[in-house]
Amino acid sequence: MDRVLLRWISLFWLTAMVEGLQVTVPDKKKVAMLFQPTVLRCHFSTSSHQPAVVQWKFKSYCQDRMGESLGMSSTRAQSLSKRNLEWDPYLDCLDSRRTVRVVASKQGSTVTLGDFYRGREITIVHDADLQIGKLMWGDSGLYYCIITTPDDLEGKNEDSVELLVLE
Repeated sequence: MDRVLLRWISLFWLTAMVEGLQVTVPDKKKVAMLFQPTVLRCHFSTSSHQPAVVQWKFKSYCQDRMGESLGMSSTRAQSLSKRNLEWDPYLDCLDSRRTVRVVASKQGSTVTLGDFYRGREITIVHDADLQIGKLMWGDSGLYYCIITTPDDLEGKNEDSVELLVLE
């Protein structure tokens, strides 16, 4: 009986030690200047011994964020946001109501740019940081760092950062 109990305790302890895949983006919001370079940071930990696939996705705002930054936000969005403090009218909408595209993917040392971003100075550096050489107006939006490993399916495999490009 003691052996069975000891095995269960060992199994429970090992399970608690292995968290699975964990992805974090340290800066939830980043403001950067037009035509300047920027780096969007992404950190991950995994129990996998296989190489991870890193993918960065872009999602446009649900509605124009520049109006708010210039003090011209819509009163409808303000009233809805006040009623539900966790809902953001600029960030929270269905993907079918916004532009969604792959920015870049990295497998091993090979980085592949999405169709829309070919010809731009964009790459994935370090383990998973997205480096953009020259920001454009259309770069404002949400960026998702998504990590995939073949044998570590538990945990949190993505996180996001909001990028606002200003003149």
